[in-house]
Amino acid sequence: MLIVVAGLYLQYLYKSYGAKHDNWLSRIFLLIETKQLLAKLLVSKGMFETASDDTGEYVKYFPTVSIKFNYSTGQLYIKEPIDGEKYMDNFANGDFNKWVETVLLADKQTTEFKKGEMITVFAFDPIKFRLRLADLKPVEGTLNVMKGIDWKYDKFYNMLIAGNVGTGKSYTLFSILGQLLQVTKFITVFDPKRSDLASLKYTKALEGKVFSTNLEINEQVHVFHEEMMLRAEKMEKIKAKGQIGAYMDFNFTPHFLFFDEFGAWVEMNDKAAFGSETRKSYDVAMSDMKEIAMLGRELGFYIIVGMQRPSADSLPMAIRNQLNFKMVMGMPTPEVSKMLFPDSDKTLRPLSQDLKGWGFVQSGSSQVRSFFAPEIPKGFNLHDWIEYMADSREAS
Repeated sequence: MLIVVAGLYLQYLYKSYGAKHDNWLSRIFLLIETKQLLAKLLVSKGMFETASDDTGEYVKYFPTVSIKFNYSTGQLYIKEPIDGEKYMDNFANGDFNKWVETVLLADKQTTEFKKGEMITVFAFDPIKFRLRLADLKPVEGTLNVMKGIDWKYDKFYNMLIAGNVGTGKSYTLFSILGQLLQVTKFITVFDPKRSDLASLKYTKALEGKVFSTNLEINEQVHVFHEEMMLRAEKMEKIKAKGQIGAYMDFNFTPHFLFFDEFGAWVEMNDKAAFGSETRKSYDVAMSDMKEIAMLGRELGFYIIVGMQRPSADSLPMAIRNQLNFKMVMGMPTPEVSKMLFPDSDKTLRPLSQDLKGWGFVQSGSSQVRSFFAPEIPKGFNLHDWIEYMADSREAS
């Protein structure tokens, strides 16, 4: 009887204790469980060799896979063999890492090849990489998203933030906008649905820079485009003297067009009658948007597009193909996933059933990663946050 009770207690500790606690005992259980799962994975995929002799069958080769946890950062390091053996390609081409992501519900971060081995880092607890608003430290050229994930806008120019209502898209937009105000004062904000961002017209930091009506937005897109072309002329004159480089090499400041609810703007203007003033201004604005997306990188004119559900109708290909930093809040539909991450074979899984503000991000053509957007504190006031970030730029 005592043996049965002891066995049931150990089973409870192994199955339940580790998931509900974070101490030395729970970490031992996590280590044991992870080793067992990886061993089972290797066996189930047949990644070993057997032989037999007079004494019977034995394991001739079994790949040496070692693991190490960094509990403070929520990272798992897996050392995999690049040893010239039969199953080396399963490690080298990333198949094993894809299986690990599925088995451990982990998120692959980086892979480093060394002589005879490769070391892959996974996030087994992604929420530990979450930043608070107070942790955000933007610098010129770089905005923070999560620990280990930054938007380097000079390299991965133009951003898309997509997500349905309730996924945390708006708060993610706030964190980006606030950081931009620490980098530059040249920001134009559009909110055709007249939601939270539209109210920023009443802040000192963005006074005269926030627009909501169709005609206002259409006109201001053209203004932004004209400013970009004026800079192009200035840079052309500089380069006529033999100098080369992009806008930052000539001490120009980046300009940002912050366009929330882009799909709503397209839909509302598409309803305008052909030949009407609204339709004419929209056609010019859409043409300008496409040119800004294509030409703005070298000139330092960037767009941040926010929308609920991107589609071929609401997000023209000429713009979509120039969005090099893409974030999707919440679990995307297969159609949205295929549109935004067409070359990715990563299996996307929900990070939480209870928390908001999580999603998936891709810089350029790199690995799609899961992430938690910066945490918004209780009692958050958007206007106070915007004023504070703008004031901190001026103070510096």
